[in-house]
Amino acid sequence: MRENPYATESQLAVENRALALLARPELQRARATVAMLFDSVHGWPERDQRELHASMVEEYIFHHAFRAANCDPNFPEVARFMVPAHHWFGRDVPGSRWAGDSPDFTYRTIPIAHGGSYEIHGRATCAEPPISFWSLMSDNTAAPQTLGLLESLEMDVAADGSFTITVDATPAEGRPNHLQTRPGAEFIMVRDAHADWIGQSPNALTVRRLDPDGGPKAEEAMARHAAKIAVEGVYYTYYCMQSGKGQAPNTVRPPMSSAAFGGVPTQWGTKGHLDLADDEAIIVRSNGAGATFRNLTLTDAFHISIEYWKRTSSLNMLQLASDDDGDFTCVVARHDPGIHNWLDTGGMRRMNFGQRWQGFAPGAVRSDPWLTTELVKLDDLEKRLPGGVRRIDAAGRAAQVAERAKGFATRFRED
Repeated sequence: MRENPYATESQLAVENRALALLARPELQRARATVAMLFDSVHGWPERDQRELHASMVEEYIFHHAFRAANCDPNFPEVARFMVPAHHWFGRDVPGSRWAGDSPDFTYRTIPIAHGGSYEIHGRATCAEPPISFWSLMSDNTAAPQTLGLLESLEMDVAADGSFTITVDATPAEGRPNHLQTRPGAEFIMVRDAHADWIGQSPNALTVRRLDPDGGPKAEEAMARHAAKIAVEGVYYTYYCMQSGKGQAPNTVRPPMSSAAFGGVPTQWGTKGHLDLADDEAIIVRSNGAGATFRNLTLTDAFHISIEYWKRTSSLNMLQLASDDDGDFTCVVARHDPGIHNWLDTGGMRRMNFGQRWQGFAPGAVRSDPWLTTELVKLDDLEKRLPGGVRRIDAAGRAAQVAERAKGFATRFRED
């Protein structure tokens, strides 16, 4: 057994099926349609990031090919996606990022069918396992719905870090970790939130259906499903992109539940559209609100994460330095301002901003999340910053980025 919990036989099998689907005529036709639909709405508004359009389409298509390659509820597997392009196990695997991916999450899917009965077995693979969220998702591509939710903070986990989740159409009736399926349920989205990129790793997971009903799904059926969800998903994806960009430049809406967006219902989040000249910066101040996981992220015009493995385009609660008063100040800018909590735009003028607060422990002291922003000139930044903000020099920044690269590399170990 490999030590890296990402590097499973199921993972490699699903990747291989997804790669095979890309070559099928159903996906070739879908790619052409998707590219035309996105181009018709992005061509002029996103002209300054036009060079990213083709790669966004390729990631979008592979994202949906991957979902279809693991869509058989009779033979479910656990597989990771929503990652950048990478090379491992002797092949190039395309990126599959989509709709505001989080650099701190491991996203995995488990296909299920309403009426079926499943057991998911998990075990911790590190001393402090990441917080996990198990969302039972509908098959509605126009507006994804969460039909059920489990959070690891409320789950029954054994002393050795092992656990079992049951999934079927009946109520829990005393079962501690149970998801009750609903009509229209299609898959479980598992999100492991990693704050420590080096010390934390996802739970090792296996799944089996207890009452198999039929043979394996044919590749042709998977290809048709991939083409269908890819074309139908364009409109929701465009909405996700516009949910930030639809606001006035350099404004960020107040935090709210993510349920309406198809996200984790207990998560609070906020989005904004930033447009920074070369000599401008945005000062972002926010609180921890008692959340056990929190991060801030930047994405490009197509809502794809910005090279987070080699720049500080995202920061989570362990990577952030608090101010002397316990709150947090970040600076979004195109050039390094010498502030520890720098959100690096990668030189982009326009981008989407997002922050999430989640994992509120039952009974813990908490307050409502809040956030403020201020647009300033870089020359005026020092005058506008509150007291107690941590600075960083060039050597510190290099070490910060090197730590990110080291942590990112662990996700693709082959051992």
